[in-house]
Amino acid sequence: MDRRRLLRSALGTTFTAALAGCAASLEDRFSDPGSIDGRDPTPLTDGTNAWPSEGFDAENTGYNPDAELLEVPPDATAITGEGSGIETSLGGGVAVAGDRCYFGSGGDVVCYATTGRRRWAYEADTAAGVRSVPSLAEDVAYVTSDNGTYALDAADGEELWTTDAFVRWGSPVLTEDYLYALGGSGIVALDPETGATAWEADPPNPRALAVADGTVYMTSTSDDGGAAAVADGEVVWSREDVTDCFEPPVVTDEFVLASSRDGRLTALDRVDGTTVWSHDRGTTGTTQPAVGHGRVYLPRETRSRTVCLDLESGESLWTLETDFYSDQPVAVADGVYFGTPNEGLFAVEPDGTVRWHDTELRTDGRMAAVGETLYAVSFGGPFGSGDLHALTPAEGSD
Repeated sequence: MDRRRLLRSALGTTFTAALAGCAASLEDRFSDPGSIDGRDPTPLTDGTNAWPSEGFDAENTGYNPDAELLEVPPDATAITGEGSGIETSLGGGVAVAGDRCYFGSGGDVVCYATTGRRRWAYEADTAAGVRSVPSLAEDVAYVTSDNGTYALDAADGEELWTTDAFVRWGSPVLTEDYLYALGGSGIVALDPETGATAWEADPPNPRALAVADGTVYMTSTSDDGGAAAVADGEVVWSREDVTDCFEPPVVTDEFVLASSRDGRLTALDRVDGTTVWSHDRGTTGTTQPAVGHGRVYLPRETRSRTVCLDLESGESLWTLETDFYSDQPVAVADGVYFGTPNEGLFAVEPDGTVRWHDTELRTDGRMAAVGETLYAVSFGGPFGSGDLHALTPAEGSD
């Protein structure tokens, strides 16, 4: 039996009877949640046109195989800034679809044209703001704030539904079947069309999610939590010793990559959760890697080097002096971007060759690569601070 069939077999069990027993109690918790009313909830997958979620895909790989490294340092054009109506810096990162950018800022969810014109803003009714990145479907933008999760019309920001499933933090993860989110003390699978809860599970203290092949993989920030895999509401495996993970896991064909605060990146087997390899980053603090080209690109946060690991073995392949940063790198078809607040932006090929390095393009926060454009939030320098920029091929470059 090949590995994919084995994986589906191992994760395919359910506990239908238990779900049936709690169906009534789940139904009682909702009152007319609303509907997307015929709009298309299909997740966006075309990387030539979209960066649809926080980590690009439901697996959080940070890898868009449909984009390529820019050949030379780019030109930067501000999308937000003075006079834009954005009073605070972006909440965490940006999602992109076609000619529109979606992000959280202050108490709003905001949509801007990539040319810099504000398209719409949705007031999320929260003083603390929207710190998560929207997840985009063909016609719908799903977003979580401190007051709940919302489905909004992607074109005009109309509220389509809200949910009272106690979803308050983290970016929701959209798949063909469900919108997965962190609700109450557990994981909830929501119907993308209505926001109604399809199932719930209660692994210990989940704080971040990734989804692959219908299975949810979670990590926890708590010493009392751990890492776990959940399928159809059933906990398939759990690891109580993989704790203090403050960034979402990254899922590949074979592994779940979990970064813990003690400085360790652990590759867990997707089937049973056993440790395949681990890497000591040599520093504390959690950072989320990007995965592409059979490699793991791992920041070190409090240290000045980025390390590249072989995905299968965890062996170190090369390191690069980048200065510190804590945001997930952006991998594309022919390389990877590292954005730092002090030393600027690096475009690096898979073998560690630096294609270019621009010290003025200082960035802060998650980036997104779509087509020939890299979207990044500026950090001081000549480009201001906290503003979203589109980085495009320099004038006169091929």
